[in-house]
Amino acid sequence: MLKQEAIKQLLSVQSILSQIKDEDYRAPLNTIKGSSIGKHIRHVVEFYECLLFGNSNNTVNYDARNRDILLEENIKYTENFITEIIDKLEKIETNSRILLVSNYQNQAFSIESSFYRELTYNIEHTVHHLAIVSIAIPIHFGYIHLTPDFGYANSTIQYFNSQKNT
Repeated sequence: MLKQEAIKQLLSVQSILSQIKDEDYRAPLNTIKGSSIGKHIRHVVEFYECLLFGNSNNTVNYDARNRDILLEENIKYTENFITEIIDKLEKIETNSRILLVSNYQNQAFSIESSFYRELTYNIEHTVHHLAIVSIAIPIHFGYIHLTPDFGYANSTIQYFNSQKNT
């Protein structure tokens, strides 16, 4: 279930990538504090990268992201990387224990977690950034089609649907 939701969110990211023009992907937008669509996508992708590929010794540290500029500038590269993430997600079958390392005020903290807990975090993190992107796209790039549920958490979509039935 969690893997399918993560894949669904990643496919939403790919839907943007398949529509956006290269120069628009990289363009700084005042609407999102000078950031670009590409920067938000890079940020999301790198969290999945940390969980799925940077997870040595069952430790994950989102603060130690690569910050790969190609992910925010090269659409094809990003599409291919997301495909690798989806492939890796599909092959995972167990909820392994993970040690989450976070850095605050120049001090590292270790917290026990699990793969599914961190996957849940990545899903919600993705939704958060897609919500930001969903504000900027209609303002700046009206040619991009977003589905009505784009940028909404699954629980919000379920709530909206329940309200239609009352």
